[in-house]
Amino acid sequence: MPARPRTRSAKTTLSLDAIVAATLALVDELGCGAVSMRRVSQAVQTGPASLYVYVPDRGTLMALAHDLTVADVRLPTEADGDWRARLELLVDRAVTALAAHNDIATVGMTGALPGPHILRITEELLRLLRSGGISDAACAWAVDLIGQYIASSALEEAMWSRARRSQERPGGSPAGAEEAFAARLDALYRSLPAERYPTIRALTPLLTGGDGVTRAAWKLRVLIDGLLAGA
Repeated sequence: MPARPRTRSAKTTLSLDAIVAATLALVDELGCGAVSMRRVSQAVQTGPASLYVYVPDRGTLMALAHDLTVADVRLPTEADGDWRARLELLVDRAVTALAAHNDIATVGMTGALPGPHILRITEELLRLLRSGGISDAACAWAVDLIGQYIASSALEEAMWSRARRSQERPGGSPAGAEEAFAARLDALYRSLPAERYPTIRALTPLLTGGDGVTRAAWKLRVLIDGLLAGA
């Protein structure tokens, strides 16, 4: 009787795309801080040394994973409105794309060079700002400011998303994560002595009011209004 061939688990075909995709999957699961070259190599079933054939270091790999998150972001068209409506829509899409991948937005705040997908979005942001009459000098700094807004908003959205998922587990709180936090913050503010914190006490309903979507839209609107005022 012929011997039966031995079976083995399917091994991931090693490529830069596969390595970057595995890195992003680990970020989704564990967060950026827990992603190491060793963990990535285990995910693609190879040794850590093999990764250095494709990337020179962990920082470069994380930058590639960061860039991959916005690969599918669609640029707005004229059908989406004027330059400002398109700018706001593009920013919103970038925030949503980054927020879907845990804390990957932190990579963009650590000096990582932008990849082709981020450069595509940056190019469109600058083009839209110039279309709105913003001076070139202001555009150059505004795109950096907008990038910071995108990263911080994505991190906040990702945080609330993780909190909501934890509440959906058995034993989790039935209240929404944002609502629960706002209630705790409201209770804290109201407990403060009015003679020491008179302004916080007076503004408490406003400080803890409004949903995240409304607040985010207001922040972006004020940012763009400031650029227009400067122009």
